[in-house]
Amino acid sequence: MTVAMVISKDRLEQEHALFNRLVIGLLDAGNQIIRVVPETETDELPYYEQSVSLAKRITTPMPISRLLRSERKEKLIEQFEKNEVKMIVGFGKDAMQVAIDVGKAIDVPIMCEVVSMRDTKAIKKSSPIWRWLAATPSIEKEIERRVGIERVALVPLGVTGYSNEENRDVSKKNCIVVLDASGNAKQTRAVLESLRSNSNVHIFLELLGKHEHRIWKIIRQLEMQHCVTCLLDTSELRTLIMHCDLLVIPNNTMPIRSILLEAMLQRVPVVCTELPGFDMLIDKETALIVRNDWKSAIATLLDPGSEASAIGDNGAELIKEKYASATQIAAFEAAFTLI
Repeated sequence: MTVAMVISKDRLEQEHALFNRLVIGLLDAGNQIIRVVPETETDELPYYEQSVSLAKRITTPMPISRLLRSERKEKLIEQFEKNEVKMIVGFGKDAMQVAIDVGKAIDVPIMCEVVSMRDTKAIKKSSPIWRWLAATPSIEKEIERRVGIERVALVPLGVTGYSNEENRDVSKKNCIVVLDASGNAKQTRAVLESLRSNSNVHIFLELLGKHEHRIWKIIRQLEMQHCVTCLLDTSELRTLIMHCDLLVIPNNTMPIRSILLEAMLQRVPVVCTELPGFDMLIDKETALIVRNDWKSAIATLLDPGSEASAIGDNGAELIKEKYASATQIAAFEAAFTLI
């Protein structure tokens, strides 16, 4: 079967390694894959696109103004029909619009991923999406409640392990990574305040979206410039994550991301707010879930004791069992072959 995978800019930037593995796995299984990705501003490809050559690549404006959607649709229809596309899958909001526009015109089934419980609120029975791909069982159950069991499939995000045999120097400062720190400034402030008196930490904040100025203001107010580094490039963060001591998630609307799964696979303990749909984060088993007191939870997991070790070990085993790359590839293929 020929499958067109339409990937929006934000999803491609955050999850390019995951999509590469997925494409290769589907090609190995005998499928034909066409990757539809956003046009770049220059002729030079992003580094993560330069390594992908096995699948056909089509570029298209994404996002685009309403006035130009018809022109984009006609161009993609021509290419999809030429390549005999039988299924379109959208990854991200902009990609979903492309998938719907073209899929309805050429009458092929459309699938779209759902990576947060928040996204399920926009799902309606009248949607032309044939099947929704749920990242966790909780999300799958909520979609089933809304549109029926036949229109949802469980397709967990899939990760693979990295070699990390470097001995840790316990004399160095603890490294703490905070994902999507700008998504909830109030909670990020609480995290930073809980660490303000700890002279043995360095904190890396991932700033996504348009509210990063709030975080900079908080850092200055708390006079923590000396121990906080702000990052925009998640690929840089992925390198850090294999060597960090603790992963913190203060934003309860962050979508499920492979970077979290990769950290857990590396036995990095996780402390987070309550995150609906994140079935891999089980309080006191694979993470510590904070409702009020960030300081004690963070202190517990920075202590190289049995609780932090157990949470790291439990998390790694769960990811190996339920969120391996091979599991994602098999579930994805099953979802579109049951037509």
